[in-house]
Amino acid sequence: MIRKKKERSLDAIPTSSMSDIAFLLLVFFLTTTKFDIKKGLGLVLPAASEQADKRVKLKDENITRIYVAQNGVVTIDEVETPVSEIRKKVEDVIRDNPDMVISLRTDRLSRYRFMVEVLEEIKLAGAEKISLSTNALN
Repeated sequence: MIRKKKERSLDAIPTSSMSDIAFLLLVFFLTTTKFDIKKGLGLVLPAASEQADKRVKLKDENITRIYVAQNGVVTIDEVETPVSEIRKKVEDVIRDNPDMVISLRTDRLSRYRFMVEVLEEIKLAGAEKISLSTNALN
């Protein structure tokens, strides 16, 4: 009696090299993907002082308050000022009082670019004492 060989069914997907293929795809996508590098603000912060827990009281005449509203309107000591004139005004203020601290406050809902534009103008004006706050609720 001659027996016929049983035919194996080939309806299953071979998975022996599936892990190799997954690894190669992973390596391919990792090597070809461009990762975006987020750029932050280039600020050098001073080292913490030994008296960090003490608050320093500044005289009002030594503070220039710059406020950036939600819609991008800039005020310097409550006087509306175009962004193009900020540098000149800050230079004049610093020339008159070298101890001047520039307090930059932005509305919580304003766009980030408004604050960056104003901060750049302040830095270009030569201000070294800058206070930043982005939590203003005005």
